Amino acid sequence: MKILFLILTYLSFSNFSLAQDQYSNLKSSQYYFLIDADNKEILAGKNFDERIAPSSMTKLMTAYVVFDQIKKGNINLRNRCVIGKDAWRKSGSSMFLNYGDVVTIEDLVKGLLATSANDAAIALAETTGTNYNNFIQLMNLKAKELKMNNSHFMNPHGLHEEGHYMSLRDLATLSIRIYNDFPEFADYLKIPEFTYRNITQKNRNPLIKNNYDGTLGGKTGHTNQGGYGLVAMVKRDNRSLVAVVNKVESPKLREKIITELFDYGFEEFKKVYIFNKGDSLVKIPVWLGNYRKVEATINDNVAFNIPRNKSVDDIKISAKFKSPLFAPIKKNAKVGELIINIKGMDTMKYELFAKEKIDKVGFIRKIKRIIEYYINKILKFI
Repeated sequence: MKILFLILTYLSFSNFSLAQDQYSNLKSSQYYFLIDADNKEILAGKNFDERIAPSSMTKLMTAYVVFDQIKKGNINLRNRCVIGKDAWRKSGSSMFLNYGDVVTIEDLVKGLLATSANDAAIALAETTGTNYNNFIQLMNLKAKELKMNNSHFMNPHGLHEEGHYMSLRDLATLSIRIYNDFPEFADYLKIPEFTYRNITQKNRNPLIKNNYDGTLGGKTGHTNQGGYGLVAMVKRDNRSLVAVVNKVESPKLREKIITELFDYGFEEFKKVYIFNKGDSLVKIPVWLGNYRKVEATINDNVAFNIPRNKSVDDIKISAKFKSPLFAPIKKNAKVGELIINIKGMDTMKYELFAKEKIDKVGFIRKIKRIIEYYINKILKFI
């Protein structure tokens, strides 16, 4: 096994701490999470894998299932549905649906995400999942597919029920997947207000209300068990961050904490890009192949966040691989590993893949190569 050092450098800094006075509300919070949406790098967090009541942030999973059904062609936004008694009678946040109303799926989605309407959540579950119970099953199946290991759903709206829970990490994962899987529906997460039956209600998301720089959208939540919560995504330049807070005592404090969390992420960190997806990083010797070397590449962008107040002096990057590799080698076959060590941060590893196919040489060339190998070996001792 050979290790090739591409850059012999080190980065000298230690992990940044929430010591600044401007983050006092965040420091006192018990549940918060901040992650880079692109490379899933955690920038800050506390109790983010604990299973707690997600309140109306549950509606993001309701929306995900609805968007998935639309994408599969089972329903469309123009479909109209009749409002039943269960949706009409539902308590809590509402878009004021009446029994017997005929409403489009699109208006129900707007009511779900802009006004956090519980009646819209019930109506969507009853009309887009064959029946209510089947829709809840779809929510839990999607949670497993998305590897949301600390989530389980009992309803589509988030009102308290035993066995209904999510973690902050899972909420962030779900938000990222909505933007990645259904970009055509992302704007529904940032609707500032929605009107139904001549009743206009404003989105409770303080980032949308205050035009916080780069806000893409999100979802608020509140129950007695869950307190006040919020999950949101903000993008500035080449950085997209997702933040989650929950179990906050008041809407005002929720606003302060989520703002401090995003301020911390954007003001205290910068993103460093090292390699782009598809870059050829190293040529690895091949034994008895129709080419003597194979180019190794990566299938991901190599980028990470570092504290903004620290200078990048050195970064240690190495490629680990067997040498030589034996032909044949399939295109995109794993051929090694890229390793990045940064002082004060966890080691990052990226798989290296063959950029092209390498076949075995024919019999004559094989004999020639073997002779060349032994001649070179003998010459080393002369």
